[in-house]
Amino acid sequence: MDARRSEFAWGLFVPLVVVALLAVVAPRTGQPEAWLAFAGAMPMFAAMFTRAPFTGIVALATVLACGFSAAAAYGAQFTEALPVLVGVIVLSGAAVLVAQAKSPVAPRPAPATAPTPAPGLSGEDPVVDELTGLPTRRGIRARLGEEQPSGHRVVALIDCDHLAALNEKHGRAVGDTFVFAVAGRTRYALTEPDVVARWTDQQFLIVLHSDLEQSLPTLTLIADKVNQNPIRTDSGLIPATMSVGATAWAADEALETAVERARRALYRGKVEGGGRLVVEA
Repeated sequence: MDARRSEFAWGLFVPLVVVALLAVVAPRTGQPEAWLAFAGAMPMFAAMFTRAPFTGIVALATVLACGFSAAAAYGAQFTEALPVLVGVIVLSGAAVLVAQAKSPVAPRPAPATAPTPAPGLSGEDPVVDELTGLPTRRGIRARLGEEQPSGHRVVALIDCDHLAALNEKHGRAVGDTFVFAVAGRTRYALTEPDVVARWTDQQFLIVLHSDLEQSLPTLTLIADKVNQNPIRTDSGLIPATMSVGATAWAADEALETAVERARRALYRGKVEGGGRLVVEA
C-alpha cells in the first residue's frame, strides 16, 4: 500500500468506521457516555495519519454521530450528555489544529524570471539557497571566514537517506518538499551562533559552537526530529531518515579538513544502515 492509500485508510476510513460502530453501540449500553467519550479520540487518531481537511471530515462526523447517539441514549435527560459532547467538540477542534500544524510550509515556488543577483555577485554562485533559505556552501564559507575562532567548534554533515530513490519514485517536487522540511526541522533545532547550510543537493552542513560532548544532545535532537516523524508531501506521509557524521573542528584547522572527517563518519553510518549518528574524533 503506497503512502497516499495508507493515509486514506488510517486517517479517514478507519476512524469513520469506528465512529459509525460507536454511534450504533452507544445507545444500547448502560454507560453511553463512556462510548461517546471514546469516539472523541477518533479525530485525534485521524490527525496522526492524515491532513487537516480529512481530519475535519472525521471531526464533523464524530460530533454529529455523538450528538445523535446522545439523543437516542438519553432522551429527555439529554442535558446529562452535554459535558461529554462539549469534550468531543473540543477534542475534534484540537485534532484539526494539530493536523494543520503538522503540515510543513510548502516550498516557495520558483520565480517566473531569474532573480536579480545581489550587488557584486553577478556571475557567481549564490550565497543563499533558493529552496531552503539556508546559506549555500559559498555562503557558509564566507560567514565562517568572518568569524574569529574561539573555543570549541563541531562540524556535522547530514545526509538525507534515499533521496535519489524518492525523487525517482515521486518526482522532484516531492523531493524538494522533503528537503525543505528537513532543512526547517534542522534550523529550528539550533540556537545562535550555531548555523546550518545546504552543502549539496541532499546534504546539510552544521557548525556548532561547542565541544563534541555538548553537541551530542543537539545533534541527537535533530536526527530524532527527522527519523521519528514522517514528512507530509503531496504524495502523502513519507518516512524519513538521515545519517549524521560529526567531528571536532580545531581553531587552526581548515574547514575542508574537518568536513572530510565528518564525511567519513557520515558514510560509515550509511554503510551500517543509515538513520544514525556517528562521531569521529
